[in-house]
Amino acid sequence: MIVVAGEALIDLMARPGEPQQFEARPGGAPCNVAVGLARLGRRTCFLGRIGTDPFGRLLRQHLAGSGVDASMVVTATQKTTLAVAALDGQGKAEYSFYANGTADWQWTDAEVPRVLPADASALYVGGLALRLSPGAAVLEGLMRRTRQQRRALVFFDPNVRTGFGFSAAVERARVERQLRLAHVIKASEDDIALLYPGHDYREIAARWQGGGAGLVAVTLGAAGVYALAPDGSEITVPAVPAQVMDTVGAGDAFAAAMLDRLVEEMPAGAARGPGPGLGQGLGPDPAEALRGVGVGAIRSLLERASVSAALTCERAGAQSPDARTLDAAMADVLPSPLPAEQRGSPLSAG
Repeated sequence: MIVVAGEALIDLMARPGEPQQFEARPGGAPCNVAVGLARLGRRTCFLGRIGTDPFGRLLRQHLAGSGVDASMVVTATQKTTLAVAALDGQGKAEYSFYANGTADWQWTDAEVPRVLPADASALYVGGLALRLSPGAAVLEGLMRRTRQQRRALVFFDPNVRTGFGFSAAVERARVERQLRLAHVIKASEDDIALLYPGHDYREIAARWQGGGAGLVAVTLGAAGVYALAPDGSEITVPAVPAQVMDTVGAGDAFAAAMLDRLVEEMPAGAARGPGPGLGQGLGPDPAEALRGVGVGAIRSLLERASVSAALTCERAGAQSPDARTLDAAMADVLPSPLPAEQRGSPLSAG
């Protein structure tokens, strides 16, 4: 099982050609990732705060309909966060948030478990819930405990947003503190540009890996993906062509597909039970298990994640593919893949 912690909010999207008509769509990066993992067949539990207002009921229906376990969801007295999205000519969304005093950020220590469930193989954290007080400190504490307990992989996506009095210096300090608690970091080139103006994403990825992460992946939009494997090898994966409707949720679909395959690829330790991957029995230390994933396997899972993101771009809103759709698309994009051990190579080797 994978636990996903963070916000579940409503995206208000203007209908094409009808600027005065808005559609309410479930969203929030963690919510999108939880749904994406469940659609891929992964047991997923969402740890979020959801209100009882009509939008909150819509979010609960969305999670249940996608097969997400909501047993860890906290019933909040506050209203649901709203994000009004405006699309530019390339289908990229710019958000305005109505989030003052809303449900997602009001975490208390009593609402978050001290230890993840025994069958949890990974924890995904990211988005605004790791930024906004008072709840950000509570979820950061969950990250810290999970890393220290050495039982579950910690996957972090900063998913940086402007607004809320954005300060690059403040955000940079926050992200750098939190990424030290993660085994895997997935970020976008836009995240890095906001946090480190004028710096190259390769430089920042190396700095982040030096801070304790085993795997760092940076999505580059139409330029594909850049990653640093646990052994320091550089990996580049080209973007998958897509007829873009919008890019809403594409990064979250990428993260879900990446994490789904990663927990299968990580070798399991005998101390925690039999099985070929992390999902069947985590070894004594996720950081050690992550180092057992080869460059070829990482390249393969990044390719799969890229296809998932491309499919999401071809749909309106955050609608990531299910496993059957993704597998069929993989067969079209990569009809005759080599075995993973034959396909990986450091960037320096071409």
